[in-house]
Amino acid sequence: MKIGPLIKYHRTKKKMTQAKLCEGICSITHLSKIENNFREGNAETIQLLLERLKIDIKEVEKGERNIQYLLDEFVSYLQYYDLEKLPLAYKQLENFKDFIIFTDFMYLYELYKFRYFLSMNELKEAEKQYKWLHVQKQNFSQHERYLLSYFHSISLVTRGKYTEADNNLMKIIRQNINLGVFKGEVLYHIAVVKGHLEESNQAIIYGEKALEYFKEQINFKRILYTLLSLSMNYSRVKVYDKALETYGHLLRNAEIFNYDSLLPQVYHNIGDLHYIMGNYSIANAYFKKSQTRMLRDTEDFLLCLFNLGQTEYQLQNWDASKGNFELLKEEASKLKVHHYGMYATFYLILLDNKKSKAMDY
Repeated sequence: MKIGPLIKYHRTKKKMTQAKLCEGICSITHLSKIENNFREGNAETIQLLLERLKIDIKEVEKGERNIQYLLDEFVSYLQYYDLEKLPLAYKQLENFKDFIIFTDFMYLYELYKFRYFLSMNELKEAEKQYKWLHVQKQNFSQHERYLLSYFHSISLVTRGKYTEADNNLMKIIRQNINLGVFKGEVLYHIAVVKGHLEESNQAIIYGEKALEYFKEQINFKRILYTLLSLSMNYSRVKVYDKALETYGHLLRNAEIFNYDSLLPQVYHNIGDLHYIMGNYSIANAYFKKSQTRMLRDTEDFLLCLFNLGQTEYQLQNWDASKGNFELLKEEASKLKVHHYGMYATFYLILLDNKKSKAMDY
């Protein structure tokens, strides 16, 4: 606890001058040094100053313990990706924000806020928080600097800056930095980044390490997302049997837990894998499942329509294929995603038995 700044905070809050506070206790110069952490006062002087300000040190210590508990709880929700409980935990911590600045938790609290904004997809707030943290990092402990580097890597991933994120994350791994409860997350994000960089073998290695870590923690949501990453990368390296097996584990657990936010992507990816393998009827069934659950005004929905149209085309279901491509063209126009509109136009010309014109297009 930083007693000096706490004394200054309560003194200014009560609109009390230094002279009035220290009268009969110590000199103004001595009080100034205490308030600015240039000098520690003896226990008796500190006690007299606190009594004059009507600050109960036991209540202060109790508040510090409460902050420690709330921070641990907050990190646990981040770690287990519990997005339903995170906002309430954040609000509870915010109630202590005036007090936290006088504790050793100040920078950890601000770092976890950065991670919170990223988890809740509040990217503008995250960017503002990062700028503040970057200015303050000269005051950080080594552990806090590592956390900033890791959380910034996640921010880079959200903006598609995978090479930069990869450099940061691999530096953390090479230096064997201990990030405590975030170790599994680091391994998972490396797997995600390696996948985007088309380094699928590396993505599988780090994904399998992350999976083992999350299994030890019994961290179900993280296990599901890691299985998704692994399945995609098994597909990319054409280990189709392993990909199907992993998708099977993922699908069973996602359906058991009714994890609606993940199921559309799982159904779509399984369909995509079966399409690659030439199992068009099975692929079609999974794409349809995905479409019924997917948010409409998204690029993922456009991709699903495109794959449905292609699959129906392969199955020679011409009317169904045409219907999907017409809808794709309409939705792509609304979202102003021009390449999907062009794909749709190509297939619609082709379905109109104008192959030469389609190829020219």
